[in-house]
Amino acid sequence: MSENVLEEIKTYFIDTHMHLDMIEGKSPEKVLEEAEAENVRYVINIGSSMEGSLKSVEYAKNFDNVYATVGIHPHYADKFGRKEEKLLDNLIKNNKKIVAVGETGFDFFKNPISKEEQERTFVTHIELAVKHGIPIVIHDRDAHKETINALKNFIGMKDFKGVLHCFSGDADFALKCIGMGLYVSFTGVVTFKNAKQIKEAAKIVPIEKIFIETDSPYLAPHPYRGQENYPSYVRYVAQEIARLKEIDIDDVAKITSNNAESFFNLKNK
Repeated sequence: MSENVLEEIKTYFIDTHMHLDMIEGKSPEKVLEEAEAENVRYVINIGSSMEGSLKSVEYAKNFDNVYATVGIHPHYADKFGRKEEKLLDNLIKNNKKIVAVGETGFDFFKNPISKEEQERTFVTHIELAVKHGIPIVIHDRDAHKETINALKNFIGMKDFKGVLHCFSGDADFALKCIGMGLYVSFTGVVTFKNAKQIKEAAKIVPIEKIFIETDSPYLAPHPYRGQENYPSYVRYVAQEIARLKEIDIDDVAKITSNNAESFFNLKNK
């Protein structure tokens, strides 16, 4: 697929998961300017600590095309208590551009925080999301079984919606997730040559249940692998999904953007 095809797209992309506050090589203004030039209409800036959540809200206030989430990453689960819960609760109440809670969940890769602490924090985040009628953004690293078990009590609840960000499982796990009503979100990892099981998952998941994201500044797609990642690169994720599904990239842009707008209720924010 040629680069010219990308220039002809009449629809637009949405980067549903990125971290403006963690990007070092460019200013937020430059990052967003370059994203807009690559037809990225909206970005969702993810909170992963209390400080990061406050910055996320600030970015959403300062930039029309930025929406925010607030939450605590499982690496900091032991620092999440009643005080932090109340702070997140108040942020959500008072900021209309907060579109989800998270990222939160389990991370068992070089993470010293106990499973019990991670689960406690995860469940509290889910309860906050349900309380406010907004989605939960789920972090799952080396924790597929634990993630599913923690979600079981919430599946089917009226106000529960969730997305598994940076999907890292196989096709069977992907089908299990969408069977529970979850969405799955793919990063630049799907472009890596050795990411065979993630490519298979992207093939089998219905495009109507997929989001695209960069997780910038991490996980830059091929041909930028190993470099700092930016929202403007989300088009490479879309391009690979289009190739795997043998559909037009314009359809990937349109459908995944519609998915995100509906899921995060962007048009009413």
